[in-house]
Amino acid sequence: MEFLVSAVASDLIGRFISSLAQNYNNHTCKEDDRRRLERILLRMHSVVEEAERRHITNQGMLLQLKGLIEGFYLGYYMLDKIKFQPPEEESIEDEVSHEIQSFALSACNSRKRFRFADAIRKRTPVAFGSKSKTNLKDVVDGLETKIADMREFVILLGSQTHLPRQPYSRYLYIDNCMFGRRIEKEQVINFLLCNDPHDPYVSILPIIGPQRIGKKTLVQHACLDERVRNCFSHIFFFKEDNLKTGELSLNSKASQGKYLFVTEFIWDVDEAAWTKFLSYLQNMPGTGIKVVVIGTTEDILKFGTAQPIRLKRLSEEEYWYYFKALAFGSMDPDEHPKLASLGMQLATEMRGGFLGATVVGGLLRANPSTQFWQSMLLCIREVAQKHLSSFGVHPEDLLERNAPLDFTRVAFVGAQVQGCLVYDVRVAGPGSELPKLTSQDLKLGADIPAEDKFDVLVWKSRIPPYSNYIVTYEKQKRRYKVGRRNHQALREI
Repeated sequence: MEFLVSAVASDLIGRFISSLAQNYNNHTCKEDDRRRLERILLRMHSVVEEAERRHITNQGMLLQLKGLIEGFYLGYYMLDKIKFQPPEEESIEDEVSHEIQSFALSACNSRKRFRFADAIRKRTPVAFGSKSKTNLKDVVDGLETKIADMREFVILLGSQTHLPRQPYSRYLYIDNCMFGRRIEKEQVINFLLCNDPHDPYVSILPIIGPQRIGKKTLVQHACLDERVRNCFSHIFFFKEDNLKTGELSLNSKASQGKYLFVTEFIWDVDEAAWTKFLSYLQNMPGTGIKVVVIGTTEDILKFGTAQPIRLKRLSEEEYWYYFKALAFGSMDPDEHPKLASLGMQLATEMRGGFLGATVVGGLLRANPSTQFWQSMLLCIREVAQKHLSSFGVHPEDLLERNAPLDFTRVAFVGAQVQGCLVYDVRVAGPGSELPKLTSQDLKLGADIPAEDKFDVLVWKSRIPPYSNYIVTYEKQKRRYKVGRRNHQALREI
């Protein structure tokens, strides 16, 4: 009997020691991988920064740079996950689960509702293209291979033309510049500067993407480039509704030189107006005409004479890099690990929306307290859960369709007010009359107007085309009307 007890004890002790050794080895390997990742990111940062100073016309190099930038954001995302979201850290998920229990999930609802509910039960966030399960070692190995394959790229980069110094783009705050889209911008500029004799007299580049994804911002920044301004004698911007007006105004201005036209189709494409406008352009005097067509539907693709550019939402990793800069400003996230952890969860909930990132990021930067950030996260998750459980659609998707949303908790953090619908997101250009009430005022408890409906200024862009985003708030006397109106809006869509 004593022999049996001794054998069992020895086995248990051996297993315990083996477990400790394995844990120590795993921890050591993880630390080694983290240090390797930091060294790789430093090298990648140097290459990306140097590439931003060059005019790259080679399409192969642009594709290589795109892959390098994607790896750059993925590496920083993984590094932040290691620092700010360790498995043993207490999460706000328990608070969130408690807050959202009041929203019951219907058994007959769509799969998206079950996916969200299952994610809440398992304490995993619903991400938009998440790579959160990627192994650290696999990421480090992949980035090492990628940076090793860039040697030829770095050599070729040295032969590319230096860009003129542009102080405006050397920014202190990320919301004062166009974030990302470097590859797409170079593609637009290369199209505009191309002088291929085989191109048609009117060359057309379609740019397609969802609403509020940055299509006009991309084109405006390309048009502000010194090379483009020196190339074109005349640059005009039109919307679909004023194509005829634009044609009439050009009659008195038509002259020799090179023309660039930027035309935006907001919703449907009026082919008759476009055909008439294109016929007018083909008969204009000049040395060549370039046209950039912006739209949200596939209909504009048939107008193009060049390969279209498709703008998509930022990846989860790239979006976190952007959101982190907006939320922390001059603060160092390493000195505020709890805020950084909450920020990563908030970025996931924002689902890649630029408008939401600027509004929420500005609020977080102005209120760097754990309590406020937790409150924002709880509110945003509650709204997402409500819309997913009722309609099977995330609020960000509804906002893209311009459908009414119930943003009461998010819009009025810490304030007791009656329910409101938020709808009719629209853009007002520079010089337009704007509402005095801002979204930040509402979120911080400002007085609510007495009218049942009132407009709110959501955001004023600080970069071209300097758009101002406005929404309408409508008070709801009874809570059930929110669901009915939303349901009706979804049926109409």
